[in-house]
Amino acid sequence: MARTNEPVQYLKQMKHLTILLALTVVIGFLSFTWQLRDCGDTINPLLGDRSFVDKFGARPIATTDEDLRISTHLEHVQRMLRAKDVSDLTPELQERRVHLLGLLRNYSSAGIFPRNHDHAGKRVPCFIDKDGRICAVGYLIEQTAGRQVAEKINEKHKYDKLLAMNDRSVNEWISESGLSKEECAMIQPTYGPSRNYNYNYISPAYGISSSVLGGINLSLNAINGVQIGHGSDHNAVAIISLFTGAGSIIYGAGMFPLEYGSGMYATTNESQKALSMVNIGLGTSTLIMGIWNLTKIEKRTKRTVDWNIYSFPTMDARMGLGLSFSKRL
Repeated sequence: MARTNEPVQYLKQMKHLTILLALTVVIGFLSFTWQLRDCGDTINPLLGDRSFVDKFGARPIATTDEDLRISTHLEHVQRMLRAKDVSDLTPELQERRVHLLGLLRNYSSAGIFPRNHDHAGKRVPCFIDKDGRICAVGYLIEQTAGRQVAEKINEKHKYDKLLAMNDRSVNEWISESGLSKEECAMIQPTYGPSRNYNYNYISPAYGISSSVLGGINLSLNAINGVQIGHGSDHNAVAIISLFTGAGSIIYGAGMFPLEYGSGMYATTNESQKALSMVNIGLGTSTLIMGIWNLTKIEKRTKRTVDWNIYSFPTMDARMGLGLSFSKRL
């Protein structure tokens, strides 16, 4: 009777595993989408996130440190502007341009950047924030034309993109700077919504999807262990284990955080790193258990010929010896 119910129970088990597997795929996809959405927009309307990709080989994600994005962008723009041929400018404008690029280097190195306190959910420029921190272009104006000029510009264009600033004082300063308005717009960063950025943040999507995937992996490991110990000719669990195990490894590796800096200044998202290592570890164990189970199943199913020696009572009350032989077709 137990053997009659086994296929039904097995099908129910496979149905539940399939539902969990589909749920994990959906959550994993949503997690990747959330991670790559870039906190709304790119660091610069004209250059996008080219600076970050060039330096780190990947786009910034929602948990990327804000100051790192800004300084990476400013370093990139400096190299671009220094490499540009400006032989058409007068010697005086060339000299001012060089001076401004030197000031921009100092500003980037100081690492004191404005914050976006008033626009939740999107990246916007900010000329001078409520704490008095000034943006890159604002700093150049402040250092050459005075803080008062920068403050007046801020009153009119605090959150405006530079190309949208139709302001006489801005245009006059640009005309005497050795920079074009487009180049100033390339310098101007955008700033993400104000929050406490840290290197130990796990997004809800990554946390939930990892929990679901980890639960499935642990369940599959348990089922594989039972099948290996007690024997089973059904290979569906083992095959699903190969996919979920490999998927967990790929997922953990794909979400493994970048390391920024070097030597004693190197830092990374330690919490996300730990969770990614758990995903990789669980995935590896599930993959190994699936392969082991498949190997056991293959050995059992290859035994197409079975034989056995047994004893039986004869008609004269003696013990007889018999041989059974069967072949599986």
